[in-house]
Amino acid sequence: MSIRKDYIERLIEEFAAALARIIKARREQRFADAQQLIHATALTSLGMEYGALLLADPASTARLLGNPARVKVLARLVAEDGELLLSRGDTSTADVRFRYALALYSEAQALGLTPDAEDTATITRLLGLISPVGRA
Repeated sequence: MSIRKDYIERLIEEFAAALARIIKARREQRFADAQQLIHATALTSLGMEYGALLLADPASTARLLGNPARVKVLARLVAEDGELLLSRGDTSTADVRFRYALALYSEAQALGLTPDAEDTATITRLLGLISPVGRA
């Protein structure tokens, strides 16, 4: 197995573990911990501050990240951030995050990502969570 493939597999495993910790913290209503984990995961998995990644539109952010797997990681983090915000009662900001995450998934697909079952489930869940106003 190549070093690059080993590295990518390790990153995927680390991201999956971090995502599980984020979900657990949210479900346990440890909202500050969950938010901190989202920010830390963006930094360790993507090498950039989470807030900085959200400054640009999804297409620009996808180009910055440069590869569909990295865009997918951010899409999932943004989706989790939206769920966290929704759990805290901030429905309007959660809706913005859900839409951003959906746009990132679309950009990842445009870059060549073939959605797996987990991606499809996340996308379906997000579509059900966004407010009907402005839906196409």
